[in-house]
Amino acid sequence: MGLFKPYKREESAKSDPEPTTKTANKKKTVPTPTRRAAEQARRERLNPALNPKQAKARERELRTEKRTEAMVKVDAEPRRVLLRDYIDARRSISQWAMPIIMVSLAVSMFTANWGQAAMTASMYVTWALFLIIGVDIFLTWRGYKKLFAERLPNETTKGLLSFAINRSINIRRIRMPKPRVKPGDKI
Repeated sequence: MGLFKPYKREESAKSDPEPTTKTANKKKTVPTPTRRAAEQARRERLNPALNPKQAKARERELRTEKRTEAMVKVDAEPRRVLLRDYIDARRSISQWAMPIIMVSLAVSMFTANWGQAAMTASMYVTWALFLIIGVDIFLTWRGYKKLFAERLPNETTKGLLSFAINRSINIRRIRMPKPRVKPGDKI
């Protein structure tokens, strides 16, 4: 074996075709870090120190993730899922409320020079639209409560009316979460 005989070690090294992974004669280029420095480096890798701009961006990202998680959790409730599907399956005038109101406001602004009659007509169109939307939301809510009583008898409808109003008056494309059913589908 030649533990203390260098010439036998050289012979065995020459006869060994596999390269060894040991680096016996290689010197260290940097000193071994102290325990405190090694722990600090490990903590830095896990939780890097950020400059103020990066810290604000990271906090904003974490808040967004937390808000998204909370929204997903709330939106997964069976009563909300049923309401979303019920509203998305209906064709109603309420989903076109915002564009119609915007057009009505634009007409009232551009017809200001035409006289009082044009502005009055625009105002009546806006109020009529509000009345139609109110009736539509009332009918939607009444129909939903019947369906709700059939499908989820032990649940409460508390807090769902405002969600129904918001979902109803939004244009279908911008509703969040995205609609799962098409208009006219049975739920």
